[in-house]
Amino acid sequence: MPFIIGEERNQITLFPYTLDDYVSEDNPVRVIDAYIDSLDLEKLGFVIYSGNRSGQKPYRRQDLLKLFIYCYMNKIRSSRLMETEATRNIELMWLIGKIKPDHGTISSFMKINKKAIKQLFKEFTLMLKGFGLIDGILVAIDGTKIKANSAKNKHFNENIIKEKLEYYEAKIEEYINDVLNTTDDESLKQKINDKIECYQDRIKNLNAIKEELKEQGKKQVCLTDSDVKSMKNNGKFEVCFNVQAVVDNKNKLIVDFEVVNDVNDQGQLSNMVKKANEVFEDQNITALADTGYFNMSEIVEVVDERTEILIKPQKGKQQKVENGFDKSNFKYDQINDAFICPMGYCLNFKWNGKQNGKDFKRYTCVNFNECGKKEMCTSAKGGRSIIRFKDEEIIDQVTENTIKKYHIYKKRGSIIEHLFGTIKRHFGYTYFLTRGLESVNTEVSFICLAYNFKRLINIIGVKELIRKFRGGIAPILHVFYEIILF
Repeated sequence: MPFIIGEERNQITLFPYTLDDYVSEDNPVRVIDAYIDSLDLEKLGFVIYSGNRSGQKPYRRQDLLKLFIYCYMNKIRSSRLMETEATRNIELMWLIGKIKPDHGTISSFMKINKKAIKQLFKEFTLMLKGFGLIDGILVAIDGTKIKANSAKNKHFNENIIKEKLEYYEAKIEEYINDVLNTTDDESLKQKINDKIECYQDRIKNLNAIKEELKEQGKKQVCLTDSDVKSMKNNGKFEVCFNVQAVVDNKNKLIVDFEVVNDVNDQGQLSNMVKKANEVFEDQNITALADTGYFNMSEIVEVVDERTEILIKPQKGKQQKVENGFDKSNFKYDQINDAFICPMGYCLNFKWNGKQNGKDFKRYTCVNFNECGKKEMCTSAKGGRSIIRFKDEEIIDQVTENTIKKYHIYKKRGSIIEHLFGTIKRHFGYTYFLTRGLESVNTEVSFICLAYNFKRLINIIGVKELIRKFRGGIAPILHVFYEIILF
């Protein structure tokens, strides 16, 4: 026989297989089973049912949690796909005991346990710290945009409203001039009048949205999900959420995350550094961040004796950078409280001021007619001026330190960039299924937990992890619960 032939479908076997026979001893699904069984879900905040009430009995919370973690680790997020998978996937049948929850039950579990799922991720992070897999010596911070569960045409801002209003008004005028005023066909007139009424209704709705934006002081709104915003993503504007993450250098594991709706990263540095400090509260950390996070007030807020920030400053205007007259080319003389320009002239202190609630000093050049480079330096008639904020010494120290430790700083990309590549390309999670910041954060909790779980299995191995979860880890987990809850 030239081919390998499988078993006959109707063949009866003398010794039927058990589900356990189909799951090898080193199958990662056994780690999920051991880990969830080691948890006290009630202490973590999961809604637990006694099963003593009359009516249909509930599913065990452990089984539903196992279902979620397994599916997220295997690129499945939809509750309907989970429902289908539970009836045909042998590994999943083994894991949850062949139960068949419907998509409503599966979806409800996630909705009513949002806070507990977030706590579960924190517990997992503390467990990684206990295993010595994360140390906080060097962490990297970055963010990525992921598309929201919303159609693009449900998003409005001032420019979109203006363009649509102009279009609808032009179409109404076109129908009136080109059709209603030139034809006697009553049926055609009726069709055109219906279209005009439709456009007038749209104009009315757009004006209502415009007025609502004005009253609330907002620049944009999405009718499907009020929490999302239009952000630049892959070279175009899309309705997205901004996923922020902190990754530890030792094993490239996620320390913490948060989903926000900020259109850029400038206001997130202190938030993410504080999250890292909460995990590594007893030690010094060095945090790496790209230029997108450069914000003076954010840097000043988090830099202290045990937190070091390495971050590249934003570039000045291209023309001044090329000419050599960017602010970075001016040296500050701390003794004389003056700036020295690239030509060697002094910019002396002139007066104090305040910008966005921050105090600053203004320094002005008086020799601009003598240096011969005024056109390259400034277009101001009174010569070049430079402002120095009160806390700019800290920024100077951070910038100088970043240059000095550039060999460390350049590790940033290799620490954190692959995380988002894995989530988007390998897992395929390029868009969200849920709506609202709270629900999306819950969804990302499962995504990050799945990512860390897969890396944990690769680092330690299936059998060793099962031994830890089944054996000596229970006392450690109890301590973690106490830390999390109290």
